[in-house]
Amino acid sequence: MAQNDHKIPGWAKAFKKWERKPTLLFVDYAVPQYDLYAGSRADFMYLELLVGMGLEVKFLPEDFQRLDPYSTELNQLGIETLDGEWYRENWETWLWENGQGIDYVFFNKPDPVDTFLPTVKRCTNAAIIYQCHDLHYLRLQRKAELENDQATLEKAQLYEQKENFIFANSDVVLTFSEVEEKFIKGKFPHKQVFTVPLFFYQGLRDPDHDFSKRHDLIYVGACKHAPNRDAISWFCSEVFPLIQQQIPDIVLNVVGADPPEDISLLHSESIRILGRVSEQELNALYESVRMMVVPLRFGAGVKGKVIEALYNGIPLVSTAVGLEGIKGIDQLASPHDSPADFAAEVVRLYTDEKKLEELSQRESKFVADKFTWKKTAELMTHILSVSKYEAALRLADAVSDATRQAHPRLIAFYLPQYHEIPENDEWWGKGFTDWRNVAKAEPLFAGHYQPRIPADLGFYDLRQEETRIAQADLAKKYGIEGFCYYHYWFNGRRLLELPLEELLKSGKPDFPFCICWANENWTRRWDGENQQILMRQDYCEEDDRRHIQSLFPVFEDKRYLRVNGKPLFLVYRTENIPNPARMAEIWRQEARKAGIGDLYLCRVESIGTCDPHDINFDAALEFAPDWKNTGPRLMADSQQLSQAGRDLTPDCENNYIYSYQALTDTMMAKEIPGYKWFRCVTPSWDNWARRKKGANIYLGSTPQKYKAWLSRAIDITNARLFGEERIVFVNAWNEWAEGNYLEPDQRFGHAYLEATKQALAESQLAAVSRRVGTSGDVRMGQLMRQLTNYKYQLNVLEGQVAQRGQRIKELLNSTSWQATVPLRWTKQQLLDLKKFLSSVVSYIM
Repeated sequence: MAQNDHKIPGWAKAFKKWERKPTLLFVDYAVPQYDLYAGSRADFMYLELLVGMGLEVKFLPEDFQRLDPYSTELNQLGIETLDGEWYRENWETWLWENGQGIDYVFFNKPDPVDTFLPTVKRCTNAAIIYQCHDLHYLRLQRKAELENDQATLEKAQLYEQKENFIFANSDVVLTFSEVEEKFIKGKFPHKQVFTVPLFFYQGLRDPDHDFSKRHDLIYVGACKHAPNRDAISWFCSEVFPLIQQQIPDIVLNVVGADPPEDISLLHSESIRILGRVSEQELNALYESVRMMVVPLRFGAGVKGKVIEALYNGIPLVSTAVGLEGIKGIDQLASPHDSPADFAAEVVRLYTDEKKLEELSQRESKFVADKFTWKKTAELMTHILSVSKYEAALRLADAVSDATRQAHPRLIAFYLPQYHEIPENDEWWGKGFTDWRNVAKAEPLFAGHYQPRIPADLGFYDLRQEETRIAQADLAKKYGIEGFCYYHYWFNGRRLLELPLEELLKSGKPDFPFCICWANENWTRRWDGENQQILMRQDYCEEDDRRHIQSLFPVFEDKRYLRVNGKPLFLVYRTENIPNPARMAEIWRQEARKAGIGDLYLCRVESIGTCDPHDINFDAALEFAPDWKNTGPRLMADSQQLSQAGRDLTPDCENNYIYSYQALTDTMMAKEIPGYKWFRCVTPSWDNWARRKKGANIYLGSTPQKYKAWLSRAIDITNARLFGEERIVFVNAWNEWAEGNYLEPDQRFGHAYLEATKQALAESQLAAVSRRVGTSGDVRMGQLMRQLTNYKYQLNVLEGQVAQRGQRIKELLNSTSWQATVPLRWTKQQLLDLKKFLSSVVSYIM
């Protein structure tokens, strides 16, 4: 940068009186290309300033790209750049190892915050500073209003929610615009918000104030940026022709990188589309032009082009948007928003050399009063101090609230089936509920736990309010924070809706909840597939709208579970939906239109997996059991079935029998995907009560094994997810006919509920210990947690090896293996003969 020359001024030594040289991590989406973009220019100025104030600065680009000469220039300033493939793959590890040494994290722009903030908060005690370059939502909102564009308006609403979340989770917020400071303080009155200069300068220019030799106009701004593109087009088509009528020989110089085709086509003798120019060429233009025009019709934040015009002593004419946010700018310019007014003001000033000279001198004084390195450094010193204080308050609150906030929310799936409905009467017989299946189940072999008989709550009827209240009270007592009700919708027809309707109507129980659309066919086989369909699930856009609109009263209930302010809505089988991305788009549109806001959509991985973002969803939830990660199937001669007392070959061939321990180990050994992913555990699983053939039975579940699985899921969730996205699901609260329930039964009583409570309590204790310990304790706690994880993974692998060894042993001793020995011998002889003949042919040839 020509005016700064990468030198640290002598006065900056006054700001180096730190007891220990503090470390600041500066985060942006990419290395700042200061000669192309105003935002990058500001970033570079602040990086220079922070180094000059005596901080050790490290730069983390979200794209991890090294971009020279810009990266090298940062290194020459003494700034370490965390770029390249190693950091791309290992940035979280780097933060874990170095986080305790970071004092400040300086975030820029919303998207990098999404990527890094959760891990930064987990790994460091740093003060979080967010530099709001502009309110993205405000810029998009204005664009949408100008162009009457609904899609852009919806994008603006998304950014508003994102930016609100960032403001709420920052210790200090910086903005370049005093207008935007008021916006932010209006939403967050207790937040520390500061207006800081966009640009600031070491030494002031002494521009030539003689305008008799100057001529023409200039506009500066990246041409592909939507506000600039619109401004150039509007000015050239509607304003500039009016100016040319009064000043025929006037020329407009448009400076900005990457002009799109429609802008390039404007080039003529009177409109020079110059594209990107060097610093020297830009300075030469600043010294020769008479005025700057800023015809922006939408946008947000302070405009760098305006500050640069003031610094270079160039009078300007602007719209209201162009002048917004600069305190005192009304002394130098007034807004002109219509083509006629804008053109008239340009002509008036352009033809008045005395007025131009006066304005130029006043602009130089304005910059000297407000936009200097020294004054900005004094302000930043104060801001750093305030941010540390605010961070200390936040961390103190975290310690006091740790017992409440340390663990994720446990949400249990809830089957609303236990009441009579006409459809079940027709399909299964008068008075049918799942209790009929549960009560008549018999054990398949010795040691098979059937029937499963409820204890405290008995064979309840969900039409009774006292039952629903008792369920919630029991869940709350043992740490479950919400129920996820299965919701059944078939093209406008609802089934098993009574418990949810009564919940909404009565306001009882006062217990959080959400819903999961079980969007599979209802079949006589209870498997959601296409055999003997009782109720078919079909899809169309009209039904998508009716469906989501019917759920608005549910989402508006104060008890409804939300994630980052959005109603949490699960879909059981997105793979059954022809176009789930379009369905999600319709749902989001309708929800925003109704004032619900955006939705938090989560797909259940009940069969297949995919990145939820590919279908316009926010997250995915693993289903337990995961049918692709069950562990080895147990056969009749397996050790675990050796005590059955009879030959189980027919039973094992007709059903799917597994080890519960193998299920837990296999599911916890799964590779964690890159997208948002909620863990799920199940206390047990055995749907023999529903299906006398093809049942899935997991043997050997105990409260202790369930607790170990849940504890591991909680630990992983605490390590990977942040804030309201810290959720673990339990399948289920009351799926009695599938053998997966937490409600008390006559064999185990409250043991599975107690195991749930203990897993949560241990997680809370560990979190409190980590938070209140010294930095050394924290590192030791992290190390011990990693060692525990490694030990668990080793145990899983050893268990899998042992299972495979046992399976091989069983296979070698099995009748089927021994019976096929002659066949396998014959096959090997044929293979050997083929190999021999091939070698003979090769030799002859």
